[in-house]
Amino acid sequence: MDKHGYNCKVCGMSFEKTYGKIGKGFIHIHHIKSLAGIAGKHELNPIKDLVPVCPNCHAMLHAYEPPLSVEELKKILNENKG
Repeated sequence: MDKHGYNCKVCGMSFEKTYGKIGKGFIHIHHIKSLAGIAGKHELNPIKDLVPVCPNCHAMLHAYEPPLSVEELKKILNENKG
C-alpha cells in the first residue's frame, strides 16, 4: 500500500483517523477490473490493478454488474452530499 496509502479512494475515509491505533493499516482492496471479467491467466500489478476503498464504498462499487468505477461512485457521492 506504499503507492496508494490507506485512505478510501472514493470517500477519503481513514480507519486510523476514525478508530485510532486499531484502524492503522486497515483498508479493503478493490480490483479495478473485475476478476470475473478476466479470462485466462492475468499478472496482477498492485499499482495499476488495485485501489484501496472503505467497506461501504466497496459494497457500493459492487452494487451494479459490472461494478461501478471509482470515478463513477465519487460522482454519485458528491452529487448526493448536501
